[in-house]
Amino acid sequence: MINNISILKNITILYAEDEKDLREVTHQILKGFTKKQYVAEDGAQGLDLFKKHENEIDLIITDVNMPVMNGLDMVKEIKKTNMNIPIIVATAFS
Repeated sequence: MINNISILKNITILYAEDEKDLREVTHQILKGFTKKQYVAEDGAQGLDLFKKHENEIDLIITDVNMPVMNGLDMVKEIKKTNMNIPIIVATAFS
């Protein structure tokens, strides 16, 4: 398992979350495990960051419900450009 965690040190993540406290805590955790993190407050900002840094980003983690552009719409737009990028979609809603 430790060998698997060390792989994360070479990964750049795009993380989109609108709730400030959760975003900050998760960002701090990601900083301890990953090489670089791009953090967005909504899907539109996440999409902009993806377009600017597409060649660096290895993984996307996004919330579903966000203002301006939700996470699912962001994912749809990103998949038009890169069908193979891994994306984790999370939500607090059941």
